[in-house]
Formats: sequence, C-alpha cells, structure tokens
Amino acid sequence: MKPLEPEDEELERSGWAKIGEPFVVDLAYEDVFFNEYVNLGFRTDRWVVPGPVLRTRVKEAEVAYLAKKGRERLSKKEKTELKLMVAKKLRRQMAPATRAVDVSWAVGEGVVRFFSHAQKPAGAMTELFKKTFGLTLIPESPYTAAVRLGLDKGQQKAWHALELTYLASGPSRQDHAAEEE
Repeated sequence: MKPLEPEDEELERSGWAKIGEPFVVDLAYEDVFFNEYVNLGFRTDRWVVPGPVLRTRVKEAEVAYLAKKGRERLSKKEKTELKLMVAKKLRRQMAPATRAVDVSWAVGEGVVRFFSHAQKPAGAMTELFKKTFGLTLIPESPYTAAVRLGLDKGQQKAWHALELTYLASGPSRQDHAAEEE
C-alpha cells in the first residue's frame, strides 16, 4: 500500500496493510503469516472533498482569477484547471478517507475470506489479489462449496437432479422462467 498524497492524480488507491492496523503498510513476516494462514488488511484510501466546500472554493478562485485578469468570463479549460488546483489545495489540508477490510487466506484449504459483502471493495480486492499472488478468486456459492468439500457419486447425482426453487415472485422470476424455456 502506498498512501495517497495530495499531489497524486489518482483519487483512490488500494493496497495491503497489516490486519487490524490499516496504517501499518510496511509488513514483516510475522504481520502476515500465522500458521497456514495469510492474513492481510485490504486498505483503500480515497479523497473525499465535500461538494459544497469544493464549489464554494472554486467560485472564490474564479472571482479572484477574473478580477486579476480583468475579465468577465472563464474558458472551459480555465474552469477545469481552477477546479483541479482548488481540489489539490484542499487535499493538502485534509487526509484521505481510509477504509480497511480484513482478508484471511487459508492456504491449505484454498479459501480466501474477505470480510465485506460490498461489491466495489470485493472487486478491487480480487483484482489486487490476482496481481499480487497470480491467482484468480472464484466467489463461493453452494455449488463451489460442494465441489470443494467433495461429493461422492450419489451426492453428485442428487446435486444435478436439484430443481430451482423461487422464494419470491415478481418480474425477475418470470424473466428467469422465460429464459429457461
């Protein structure tokens, strides 16, 4: 994990940190490995400048710039450049929002546990995991769990004979039923 700096072009960055201590990013062996487990914190830093603050400061910068140049209007390019300059200045006065989620990889089982259900961080963690370890994660489902645990021939036959059961009604059920036909 390389923490975000105000001058960075990126508005968000993710990386590995010590589990339970997201601000420890220089990891030692004992910070990561515990028996047959690899334990990491998945940290995401993101610049969050409140919209009203940014709009107010940009408007102030526009007024000052126009007065300095003796003009009445800004070009689109000038507005964009001013907004970027103001945002960078505001970032120097604040810290990025930091979010950390624990990750535990049971190497012997071949199972990675990510302690969040949110799709965006799960997707970012999956991408970083592949980049770091060269392995593609497959989300757990009843089927993948059954395959991982191992089914005997009778259980496999019973598994394939299962029928889909709907627990709710509505358009999605009808759409799905139509797809099956």
